[in-house]
Amino acid sequence: MFIIRIKDLQAQTILGIYDWEKKAKRPVVLNIEMHIVDGKAGDSDAIEDAVDYAMIEQRIIERVEAASYNLIEKLVADIGAFILSLDKRIAKVAVEADKPGALAHARSVSVSAEFAGN
Repeated sequence: MFIIRIKDLQAQTILGIYDWEKKAKRPVVLNIEMHIVDGKAGDSDAIEDAVDYAMIEQRIIERVEAASYNLIEKLVADIGAFILSLDKRIAKVAVEADKPGALAHARSVSVSAEFAGN
């Protein structure tokens, strides 16, 4: 089993419950860990046997930037389910979302969760 990590993926979205949070997109930082069950790419060295992580990155950005969320938990759940739908070789995904500036005395707040495919 291979693990692909996408670290510090930045996107802009509406995230929050307060009116002032809903007025403008703000940054979120995502860390993704995908567990790949088909390790064929490790043997073949062929791109067609690999999970296309560049496509996954782009699709995540498009999805997050087109959406709005009240809760960071919903953003994490949405992205987790979405990633699992993109490639059947992804058996499990862990998603962590950081919301910079959400707290007065901390750099950010984050929520993480793991999701398993069918």
